[in-house]
Amino acid sequence: MSEQPNAILLHPCRWFVVDGPVTRSEYFTLGIALSLVKYAIEFSVILFLTGHLFSPWEFLNPWLNSKAGFLDASPELAIVWLLFTIPFVMIAVSMSIRRAADAGRSPWCGLFMMVPLLNYFVMTVLSILPTWTGTSDLPEDRDGHVAQAAFAPPAPVRDDESEEWENPYAPRRPSATAAFYPALGIGVLIQVVVGLLSVWVLREYGLILFFTTPFFAGAASGGFFNLQYKYSAGLLFLLIAVMNLVSYAAMLCVGLDGAICLFMAFPLLWPVSFFGGLLGRSIVTSRLRGRDERRGLYASMMLLPLALLLEPLDHHRQLHRVDTTVIVNAPTPEVWKQVVAFPEITAEPAWFFRAGIAAPIRARIECTGVGACRYCEFTTGAFVEPITQWDEPVTAKQSGKLGFDVQSQPLPMEEWTPFSGLHPPHLDDGFVSRRGQFVLEPLPDGRTRLTGTTWYDIDVRPRLYWKIWADPTIHAIHRRVLDHIQTVCESATP
Repeated sequence: MSEQPNAILLHPCRWFVVDGPVTRSEYFTLGIALSLVKYAIEFSVILFLTGHLFSPWEFLNPWLNSKAGFLDASPELAIVWLLFTIPFVMIAVSMSIRRAADAGRSPWCGLFMMVPLLNYFVMTVLSILPTWTGTSDLPEDRDGHVAQAAFAPPAPVRDDESEEWENPYAPRRPSATAAFYPALGIGVLIQVVVGLLSVWVLREYGLILFFTTPFFAGAASGGFFNLQYKYSAGLLFLLIAVMNLVSYAAMLCVGLDGAICLFMAFPLLWPVSFFGGLLGRSIVTSRLRGRDERRGLYASMMLLPLALLLEPLDHHRQLHRVDTTVIVNAPTPEVWKQVVAFPEITAEPAWFFRAGIAAPIRARIECTGVGACRYCEFTTGAFVEPITQWDEPVTAKQSGKLGFDVQSQPLPMEEWTPFSGLHPPHLDDGFVSRRGQFVLEPLPDGRTRLTGTTWYDIDVRPRLYWKIWADPTIHAIHRRVLDHIQTVCESATP
């Protein structure tokens, strides 16, 4: 039975499900109300914790990277903000799917809420279109009956809570295996094709690639898998997991990327693709049935690559800072000598360095003072670092600072790949170190507080996610250098 007008506004538990109609007044009213609530909460929290005035433009900006600047000051705030945003995204997608069906459009249109910029166009259109009152133009089912209109009670009547549901218009009930492999192939095809277009044609590592594409791939697989029979969530879970693993294997085989980057992307791609799978399954098995879902499914697959054209609009870059500190049992003049140029590091590198992440080896310098050039050698090559600040401590009571820009840098890693010499675009400008410094502060008893700092930016999006990998990696590089300087200084100090 259809819901009464505006009844959905009074039942928050109904905001998350893909079942039942949503009128344009309900859609518009709930959308505005939740947006105002979310903005008020975010404005208050961000102002209190960071002092930043969170403008309406920053709130409406669909690119996550635009928020990296003020969230970077508080990593905990960034995580809380992401977790806080997830329910609102789920509501927006759910309500858009149901509103599209209520307006006589394919419910798959609602999935484009996951495409930045396009989501505002979708919301505007869905807020204008009236409820569809026409009749279905679908072919007759196997019993000679015309398929029902959207939201009409399905026949036969089923228990919405039961897993046992069968499409009354399907010619027969397929086996799980027969439905599994085509659904698997669709998801793999979407991820690999869009990945190739994004990386090797447009040279973009953006939100569409790492967020929207796995979501659509999961939705397409989940929807196709359940077109004729509603299989269990456990089988859907297995389908999405296998789809991601096969997609990664295919990406390796076609030279799309290396194993290290694919491994780092997995924690982001898998939950998003499973969320998409649940929505795709819900679209084809809920009371949205009554029109041919395959048309919308195939159309969304064809339109997804076009969303990549929006990626160049998101070129907001933000410098991120990483500081690491050690206490050295040596005076500042002795520590300075090792900071400027240190001998080869002989300590065993950590496992992630042995896996391919570039590790520091030694440092040397040509000339002294501002204008000199320092070379910090890594396993993949050397950082060329022109000196911009040279404050050498002469006595043990003086502080010191060595500042430098990064003129050029080596590859950040050596990728694991079956292809010799594979060079994905992200190795060139995905991670860029901009400048750095060492600060030496004298402490009592002839000790020195040594702090190493790196400023970098990332051109792989969403940056809030990739910072989770970048910051600890830079800390590890700092620690390897600072611990070595500490060891050399303390071993030379009587």
